[in-house]
Amino acid sequence: MARWVDPDETDPETWRGRATDGPARGGSECFSILQRARKTPLPYQYEEDVHHGEELREQFQRRAYTDARVVYNGGVDVERRIKLLSRGVLWGGPDTNQRFQAQYRRVGPPTESIPFEEYTVWSRFQYGVIERTDDGVTFVADDSEPEEQVRSLDWDELYEPVRQRLVELELVRNPPFARYRLRELDEWDDYRAQLRYDTDAFGFRP
Repeated sequence: MARWVDPDETDPETWRGRATDGPARGGSECFSILQRARKTPLPYQYEEDVHHGEELREQFQRRAYTDARVVYNGGVDVERRIKLLSRGVLWGGPDTNQRFQAQYRRVGPPTESIPFEEYTVWSRFQYGVIERTDDGVTFVADDSEPEEQVRSLDWDELYEPVRQRLVELELVRNPPFARYRLRELDEWDDYRAQLRYDTDAFGFRP
């Protein structure tokens, strides 16, 4: 028997767009990021297509690429489990162009691990060339086989764009504990400033 799927449970636009409309606010009327995180309904999911340019070398430290196009897909399900997927292409500079996918999860059951400590990272990548067409950027793989690896990485080993998105998801999952951990790491003020007026973050606008 075919299983019926509720489109409201699978459509990212529905997940993220819920309860975000309303009159514009300003100043003290704006919701704090902790309020927005608490008000975000579960399941929560979003997809974001980002082109990284001038800041690429600083944010992706390992290779001398000049450009990246990355699609981030993050979510917190009704059991408060976090998953962040990224996929995209890296090109420009002296290194061979690359297509990649990566998935980030907190190690072990969520209730038995600590946010912003260690994450399990599965990644798959392949080398090739970038071709520019009227439709944008197309990746053409070379003859090499795709490579895969699974690693456990400490928080400070993750790329900054990944950390920014994990902060949002951890705040949705457990706002007080996530804030407490970021304060322990002396990173709360920085991430609060980044997220404060980001209208695309959380399920509620500022």
